[in-house]
Amino acid sequence: MGWTYTYKPKTVSVREFFEERFNYTEENGKYGKILDCAVVNLREAYIAYEIGDAQGKKEVIAVVCVLDHNPNGCCNFGYKDMDETMGPYRYNCPERILNLLTPTENELAKKWREKCWERIRAKKARPRLKKGMVIKFAKPIVFRSGREEDTFRVVDPRRLIFESAGKGYFGNFRLSRRILEDGWEVVKEAC
Repeated sequence: MGWTYTYKPKTVSVREFFEERFNYTEENGKYGKILDCAVVNLREAYIAYEIGDAQGKKEVIAVVCVLDHNPNGCCNFGYKDMDETMGPYRYNCPERILNLLTPTENELAKKWREKCWERIRAKKARPRLKKGMVIKFAKPIVFRSGREEDTFRVVDPRRLIFESAGKGYFGNFRLSRRILEDGWEVVKEAC
């Protein structure tokens, strides 16, 4: 489960890159092929991978690849691949990939799939951000300056721009989607 670093041309997508490495067909009829690939936050790739044989037996499993980009090096792309039975501890798998997977008896794979589904359900249950809405995080967000804020007013929900709704500080903040995945609640609905 180590890292592999290599060269990936900019014109080659992550899916094309992995198709070149993971797709195979053996003389005895065994094969493996990528059915779908989703890149999340440029740091994770989730792959629905079909394994089959000449007798028609098929299984679709999840392969998780942690990604690293180094645009200035000769080995500009790194990845660490593992399948769902290895307990990859990355749970951002999109619903479209999970829906392609066939049932499994592997306990680690079952636990991994359930954690991914829990994240999807939580994301769907979360209210949509609207301009003027005031939200409060369970824990304060610590900025590089050392300033801590936990309550924000939504300025631009599409670009994730917020302003402080407390402590008299005026100025805008841009919060990442990753931060917004942490627990927050609506303090005041948008007007």
